[in-house]
Amino acid sequence: MRLYERFADKGYHSSIATTFGIDFDAYESIVLPRIRGAGCRNNMVLADARMLTHALGGASPLPRQAGRLYTASGAQVAGLFHPKLFLQIGRHGGRLFIGSANLTAAGLAGNLELVTLLTSGVEDDGAQRLIAQAYRYLSSLIDPADPMLPTQFEWMLARAAWLRSAASAEGPIELCDGTRAALLLSNSAEGIGTRFAREIDGEVKRLIVISPYWDERLGALSALAERLRPREIAALIDTDTGLFPRDATGSISGITLYRRDGFGGSRFIHAKALIAQTDTADHLLIGSANCTVAALGTGNTSGSNSEASLYRQLPPGRAVSELGLEKVLTPEGRLEVEELPPLHVEDDIPFDALSQSHPGIFAVHGDTLSWRPATHVGAPEAYEVELLAASGAPLVSNPTRLEGTDHRRIRFQIEATDDLPAFARLFGPQEFTPGIITHVDALQIAIRETHSRQTENALAQLDGETEATLALLEVQDLLENIEDRDADGHGEGVSIPKARKETDEGGQKHRQLSYDDFIAGRRPHQSGHVQHNSLGGSDVSIVRGFLNRIVGLNSLVTPVDENDEDALKAAFDLGDETQNAEAAMAAGEEFAARPTSRPVQDEGEEEQRRNARRAKATKDQLVKAAADFAKRIELKQESGSLSSRDFLRLRALLMIICAASWRGTDKAGEKPKDRTSLQVLPVEGDPNSWPYVLGRLIFKVFGGSKPAIRCLKLDSVHDQLPADLLECWATCFWCMHACLCARLSPGESTKIQRHILPLMEQVYRRTHLSKDELLAASITDVMDGMSIQYADRLGIDPEALSRAHRSACERILP
Repeated sequence: MRLYERFADKGYHSSIATTFGIDFDAYESIVLPRIRGAGCRNNMVLADARMLTHALGGASPLPRQAGRLYTASGAQVAGLFHPKLFLQIGRHGGRLFIGSANLTAAGLAGNLELVTLLTSGVEDDGAQRLIAQAYRYLSSLIDPADPMLPTQFEWMLARAAWLRSAASAEGPIELCDGTRAALLLSNSAEGIGTRFAREIDGEVKRLIVISPYWDERLGALSALAERLRPREIAALIDTDTGLFPRDATGSISGITLYRRDGFGGSRFIHAKALIAQTDTADHLLIGSANCTVAALGTGNTSGSNSEASLYRQLPPGRAVSELGLEKVLTPEGRLEVEELPPLHVEDDIPFDALSQSHPGIFAVHGDTLSWRPATHVGAPEAYEVELLAASGAPLVSNPTRLEGTDHRRIRFQIEATDDLPAFARLFGPQEFTPGIITHVDALQIAIRETHSRQTENALAQLDGETEATLALLEVQDLLENIEDRDADGHGEGVSIPKARKETDEGGQKHRQLSYDDFIAGRRPHQSGHVQHNSLGGSDVSIVRGFLNRIVGLNSLVTPVDENDEDALKAAFDLGDETQNAEAAMAAGEEFAARPTSRPVQDEGEEEQRRNARRAKATKDQLVKAAADFAKRIELKQESGSLSSRDFLRLRALLMIICAASWRGTDKAGEKPKDRTSLQVLPVEGDPNSWPYVLGRLIFKVFGGSKPAIRCLKLDSVHDQLPADLLECWATCFWCMHACLCARLSPGESTKIQRHILPLMEQVYRRTHLSKDELLAASITDVMDGMSIQYADRLGIDPEALSRAHRSACERILP
C-alpha cells in the first residue's frame, strides 16, 4: 500500500507517531495536511530525543507548525528510541500502523519499507486488544511534566470510550481472520528475538531474514539460528550498501545469501522482516527491529534499543507470496560471499554530544514563556533566551525573567511580536540547539474534532446574526450540555473542554483557586492584550468569539491554516450583503440570514398589533432570562463553585440586553425611525428599563456582602487573569457607565445614580484590577468596541463614557 495515501482516511480525531529520525518538512508536507484534512487534529510526534536535537540542529529543515498544530517531543531511553508506530484513535475505533518507516522523506516516500495495519471497532476483539496494548505502551513514554502531552492524551481518551474499557493484549491472540498475532515491544526482560522464537512450533525449514543493518559479528542471527535450528537461512542482501559483515558468515551454519535484484527496484531496502517457515505456518515478524543484538537481543539479553514489531502466524507460504520473495529466493539469485564488498561502517551520529545539546522544554502560555532546563544545563540562571521565528530568524523581543522562579522552571514575560515565536535559543556558557516552543493556547484551539450535527445545528442558529440575541444563550446551553456529556464519557458530542492536568509545565501540582486566592498570587498585567483564556480548547469559546466579533475584537491567538479559516468563516458568517456592515451594525440595522425577494409592504393596524405582541413577548423573555441567570448564580453559589462559563454567560446576557435597548421610552408618540423591532427595553418609565435590568445582573455577581465573584474557581496553572474574564469585567464596567451616562429625566437619573454608583465601586474593587490594568488595552479595547456597537442606540456619548471610566479609576483606585 502507499502509506501516505492512507493518512487521508477519516474517522479518527487523534494520532501518535513514533520515529527514530525525523524530517519535519516530510511530516508537515506529507502526513499532517492529510490527517488534519481528514479531521484528525490532536496530533503528537515522539522521536528519539537525540535525533530530535539533531534535526533541530540543522539535519532537517526547521518545523513550521510544531508546537502550534502538533507537538513534537523527544523520548529518552537507555539505547536508541527506534519504534515506528502510527496510532490513530477515534470515537468508533482505532488503527495501528506497525513497520519500518521513519517520519522522513525517505521513510514515507523513498525507501522500500514494510508496514502492516491493524484496524478495530468498538467491539472487543484481537485487533482492539493489540491497539490497546500499543496505547498503554505509548502512554508510558509520556513525561508528566510536558506542557501539552498529558492534556492531549486525556483529551483523546475522553473521546474514545471503547479505549478506556479495552483489555490490553498480554501475549499472542487470535485475530478475526483466525490467524495469531502478538505485539512485541522492548519493555520486557526477554528480547524480541527470544519471544518470536518461542511462538514457533515444529521444524523450521527456512529462516528468511531481511534487514538493512546487521551486527558486525552477526550475533542476533547466531542467537536465532541456535534457538530455531533452521535447515536453511536465507538472507536478502543489498550488495551496494556495504552494510553486511561478509567475514562473519562462516560462524552461521546453513546460511545462503541472495541478491535483492528485482525486489523493490533500486530503492534502499529499509524493511525489516523475519520469516520462519514450517510445514504448518509462516511465522512472520515485521517492524522496527533490525537483525542486531541491540534490537532483537539474544537468549540472555533483551536488547538495548526500544523497538516495536508485530508477530503474525500465517498459513504456510503466505508471507513469502505476499512479499513477492519467490522471484528473489531462487538458485539464480544466490550470492557468493566473495562478491560482497567489505563491511563499511557509516560515520556514527554523535549521540553523546547531542544528548548534551538539548536545552530543555519551552512553552508559552499567554505572554509567559516557561523553560524547564534539561538536567545537564548547569547554572540555568546564567543563560539568556532569544526567540526565533519559524524561519529561524531572531525576533525583536527581549524576554524578561520573572521573579519567583526556580531552577526547575524559569519564567519570562515576552512581548507581542508580528510573528509567533517558534523556537527559543539559549545564550550563555554552553552552546545548545534551538528548542521548539509549545504554544499551549494555540494548540488548545487547534485540537478539536470536526463538528457533529448537534454542534452544527447550534452554530446554524448564529448564522445570519449580527446581534447578540437570546439564541446565543441557547447555543451556549447546547454546547455546555455536549461538553458535560463528554466529560462524563457519555454521548457523542464533540466539544472540547480543556483537559484537567495534574501538573503544570514544571511538573508542580496545581489546583483550583478561589478568585481572591488566585488574585493574591497572580502576576499583574501591565499593557497590551492577554492572549490566553480559560475557555481554550472548548467549543463554548465559539460564543466568546462571536461576542468579540460583534465588538470588533479578534479572539484568535495564532494564525490558522486554510481549513481552520474556512471553518471560522462558516461559523461566523454574518450573512449580510451591505457594503458597510460595521456602520450598519452600529446603527442597529437588521440583516436577513438569506436575501429575500418578497416586496416590503406597509404595515396595517393588525400588523402593528402583532409587532407589539412580539415585542412584549421578547421583553418578557429578556427579563425571564435575567431572572434565570440570577437563580443559576444562587445555586452555584450554594455549591461554592462558579466557572468561567458562568461569566461568559453574564457577558453574553449583558450584550443581549444592550442589543435590545434603546435611548427612548415607550410613551405615546415617541417612535424614532431608527428604532428596530429588537429594541424593546426603554431607558426609563418601566420597572424593567435597561438600566435596571443591567444593574440587577451585575449586582447579582458583584454586589452585597457575599458577592458571587468570590465563588469563581480558577486553575492555578494560569499566572494571569485569563482574557475571557477581562473581557467580561470590561463589559460590566461599560454597562455601569452606560447606565450613568444615559439621557434620563432628573428624577430617574438620581435613582439610577443611587443604585449604580455604590455598585460600580464594588465592581472596580472586587475585580482586584490595578489602575494600570484597568486602563490597559485588554480592558479599553472591549469598552471602545461596546461603544461603537451600542452607544448610539442607547443615546450615550462614547467620549463621556471613556472619561467616566478613567475618572472612576482615579477616584476608586488612587
